Amino acid sequence: MTLTSLQTLALAALVVYFGRFLKKKIHFIDKYNLPSPVIGGFILAFVLAILKSHGLFELKFTKAFEETLMIAFFASIGYSASLKLLKEGGRTVVFFLILTVGGLLLQILAGIGAAKLMGLPPLMGVLTGAVSLTGGPGTALAFGPSFQAAGVEGASAIGLTTAMGGILLGGLIGTPLATYLIHKRKLKDHAQALPLEHEQPHSLKARPGFDLLYHFLGFALIMGIGTTLSSWINDQGITLPIYIGSMVIAAVFRNVEDVRPVFKLNADWVEEIGSVALTLFIATAIMTLRLDELKNAALPILIFLALQAVLVIITALGPAFWVAGRDYEGAIISAGYVGFMMGTSANAMANMSSLSQKYGPAPKAFLVVPLVGSCFIDFINAAFVTFCLNYFT
Repeated sequence: MTLTSLQTLALAALVVYFGRFLKKKIHFIDKYNLPSPVIGGFILAFVLAILKSHGLFELKFTKAFEETLMIAFFASIGYSASLKLLKEGGRTVVFFLILTVGGLLLQILAGIGAAKLMGLPPLMGVLTGAVSLTGGPGTALAFGPSFQAAGVEGASAIGLTTAMGGILLGGLIGTPLATYLIHKRKLKDHAQALPLEHEQPHSLKARPGFDLLYHFLGFALIMGIGTTLSSWINDQGITLPIYIGSMVIAAVFRNVEDVRPVFKLNADWVEEIGSVALTLFIATAIMTLRLDELKNAALPILIFLALQAVLVIITALGPAFWVAGRDYEGAIISAGYVGFMMGTSANAMANMSSLSQKYGPAPKAFLVVPLVGSCFIDFINAAFVTFCLNYFT
C-alpha cells in the first residue's frame, strides 16, 4: 500500500497526537522531555518493521512535504540569530557562546578520534556527536541522507537513536550536576523572587503591525531565496544541505528587521511556525525509518554516548561554570549546558526550571542559555558539520 503525500502528512499528524497522548500518560516520557513525534514515530516504525519482516503488510510513503518542513524549521533557527540580542546579552552571553563553540569542536574531534580507534568512518564520530547531540533529532534526520551518501550506512537511524540517548542523558545528568555544585560551593540565589518574563509561555495573540499572512509570505521568500542560494553553492562543488541557504537568508532578514521592520516578522511567531514544521518533519522522517539498519551499530552508539557524556560533564563542571560566573546562576547555566549539548533546548530549559523552582530564580541563566543553546550554536554547528562532510567525503 502506498500513501500519497497528503495521506503521509495526515499519518504524521496522527503519530504526533499519539506521541502527545503517551507523554501525558507515561511519566517517564514527560520527565525526560522525549519529543512526542519521536515517541509516536518510533512506535509506528517498529510496528511496520515487524509486519514487513513477517510478510504481513508493507506501507510505502510519498514524502513530498518532508523537505519543505525541514527547510521551514531551519529557517526559523536562522531567524533567531540576532546580533542585537547577542549584544544585549552582554559579555556573559559572548563568553558562554565562545566556550560552547569550543565544546562543540571538542565533541567533533573526540567523535572522530573514537571512530578511528574503532575502525569506523570518521564521519560516524561526527554523526554521533555534533549532529545528533548538539544538533538533536531534527539535525540528525536532516543530515542523515548526506551522511548516508558519504558512506555511513543507516545514518538516519543511527543519528536518531544517538539523539534519543543524548536526550535521556541530558535529563539524567544536568540537574544532579548543578545540585552538586550548589551544595559543594554553598551557592545561594541573590535574585529577587519575582515572576520572570522569560519563563512565561510565548503569547501568539495578534499584535498591532503583525499579521499571520506576513509570516507565511516571509517564510516563502526566505525559503525560496535560500534554496536558490544552496543550489548555487552546490553547483560550485561544495556539499551543502539544502536548508543551509535558508538559514543564512533568515539570519539576514532577522538582522534587517532588528534595524527596521520591513517584513513585519515577529520572532515568537517565527519560532512557533518553525516548531510546528519541526514536529511534522520529525514524525514524517521517523515513521519511515528502516530500523533494521541499527542491528550492527548498538555497541558503537553506546561507546560514543559514554565518551561524549564524560566530556560534557567535565566541561560543565569546569570551564562552563567558570565562564558563567562561578556562582548560583553559573551552576544553573551549567545544567542548561548539559541539556542542550547532550539533548535539546527543551532539556536545557527543563533542567534549569527544575533547579530554579527548588533553589530560587535564575534570570541570567534563562537569558544566556536560550540565546546560545537554541539560537547561535545551531547555526555554528551546521557550518562545522557541513565542513566535516566536505572534508571527509
